Amino acid sequence: MKKARKMPITRTISIVVFLSAIASVSTAAAIGADLQMHRAVYDLSLGRSQPVSDVAGIEGRMVVEWRGGVACGGYTSTQRVVTHVTGGDDASVSNDVRLSTWEAADGDEFRFTRTEYLNGQLIETESGFARRDAAKGKTTVEREGEAPIEMSGDVLFPVAHGLALMAAAEAGKQIFTAPLFDGTEETENPTNAFIGKALAVPRAVAEAAVVTGEGARLADMKAWPVRLSYFDGDNLEGLPDFEMGYLLFPNGVSAALVLDYSDVEMVGELTELHYFEPGSC
Repeated sequence: MKKARKMPITRTISIVVFLSAIASVSTAAAIGADLQMHRAVYDLSLGRSQPVSDVAGIEGRMVVEWRGGVACGGYTSTQRVVTHVTGGDDASVSNDVRLSTWEAADGDEFRFTRTEYLNGQLIETESGFARRDAAKGKTTVEREGEAPIEMSGDVLFPVAHGLALMAAAEAGKQIFTAPLFDGTEETENPTNAFIGKALAVPRAVAEAAVVTGEGARLADMKAWPVRLSYFDGDNLEGLPDFEMGYLLFPNGVSAALVLDYSDVEMVGELTELHYFEPGSC
């Protein structure tokens, strides 16, 4: 039985950060040459809320860091989301979610650790790993103290999913569909992305972040508008459980986030961006 879904605030953009021997290797190589490992900081605030949500305000910050490379044997990601939510009765709740992952360079193995704090108290922690068995056409997830869960063999882990999405954007495709496992849910989620034509980014968005390190200026690049939907595998005919909108730059950086939980919407403004040196593990 699938555990109850929580507000998936650890779901960040599927930022593309590696070369992998998956579909369209030549396209992946061309795309990967322009990608940069980086740390991005987003200030979070309330975009809209419906009365049923009982949310009057949201303040917070999300930090996403990507490192690694083929020489490192894989790619690591650390994500932290801290939010302070105020209800309609002025009561407030502080939430701190942390997610660390590692993905093998060939895209066949994935490890994850997730912890969550509520008002400063640890309420949940879990860790596990997933491994693809191409010969048997399946992917297995194992968590400590739980029975293994089998998923389809074509499920993608976060960076492989992001790479495939970027390849679709580069090819001019408007729709990208693939199953995703990112460690925030018990099993895989079907995903569907709508990709718009690359466009010049508004100056206010491109210049909002304080940028450090050696990397491309966002103002000098166009970006694809992306709307990524996550579905419950048991309810494919219904509405998505969660949707995320963002601007995706060719170097893997994302900006202008919109995190849509149906009755509550958070927006994320890119305020800090640091480029790591290529090959740093």
